[in-house]
Amino acid sequence: MDAANFLTNEPYFNREERTGGFQEVWYLKFNNVEAARALWLRFTVLIRNDKSKEVAEVWAIFFEANDASVHKVGIKNTWPIASFENMETQGLRIEHNSLLPDRTEGSVSDDNHQLRWSLFLKPLNNLQFDFVPAMLPRFKLVKNTAATVYENLAFSGWCEVDGARYEWTNAPGMQGHLSGPRNGHSWAWGHCNCFSDPSGAYAPVVWDGLCARAPLGKGAAPPLTSMFFRIGDKTYHVNTMRDVLRSRSHYDFDQFTFRVKKCGVLFEGTVSARLEDYAGVTYEDTDGSLLYCHNSKISDMILSVTHANGATTEYKANRAVAYEVVSREAHPNVPLLI
Repeated sequence: MDAANFLTNEPYFNREERTGGFQEVWYLKFNNVEAARALWLRFTVLIRNDKSKEVAEVWAIFFEANDASVHKVGIKNTWPIASFENMETQGLRIEHNSLLPDRTEGSVSDDNHQLRWSLFLKPLNNLQFDFVPAMLPRFKLVKNTAATVYENLAFSGWCEVDGARYEWTNAPGMQGHLSGPRNGHSWAWGHCNCFSDPSGAYAPVVWDGLCARAPLGKGAAPPLTSMFFRIGDKTYHVNTMRDVLRSRSHYDFDQFTFRVKKCGVLFEGTVSARLEDYAGVTYEDTDGSLLYCHNSKISDMILSVTHANGATTEYKANRAVAYEVVSREAHPNVPLLI
């Protein structure tokens, strides 16, 4: 596959051509804002460096928040790598689960839970984003790809969680695509397209942000921050090498804060999460080591946008923000669902 096409869902994976470890991920998330409900889906390929494990997997987590608690159901199913099928229409299939350009269908189950879905995907506009500064892969300093294929999607259809059926109508969401010979060392990622303006009305605003540390020897490189913003009809890509070196962000399990500037516009944001919002997820790297994703799709956010003329607008999102903290150690107070 031509590297210029990685902003699509066309798989990099080709078993015959792979000589070492490799991982590839396609992920989707969307929200019902009024119901404080969200669904996360993940299709993956994993090949260990020594080829002792070659699998294709499908993951799902359902979130539903209320005043007292957060209901979460998380499931992963694993199949031999032969179950992975590269569809000619820039899609893929793993067993009976499919991700095509305009829809996704499938089901996963374990001894305690079952989750099924059938959903149509409609891009609301043609918005894509490459998190990796172009200079890094050009000089072979980074071998991974990390992109959002659809920044602003509408999901319609249904899912069933343990027999309870949920309808989705133009639910706002997104879809991303990652690949490479190994995972990053650690990172925080967030996305939201469910903002309201100061009057409480829907705001046509999208944010997508990543603060990541690449592996470096036995440790990790300094964190780099890249971000995407869509404010009305204007788009800002904060992903040049100069951008990521100048951008400032900090994350922990409670908050992800940032201050970045692009084209004379200042963006300041705070994502807020509670430990009870997270679903703990275990990822495996190509060397067999483990990473722990503390996964929330129902966090909060305040985004302040200050233009060159000094005018500032504050946008808010409640129980509708994706926020993930991925580390080499699991938080002791976040139960692992997967």
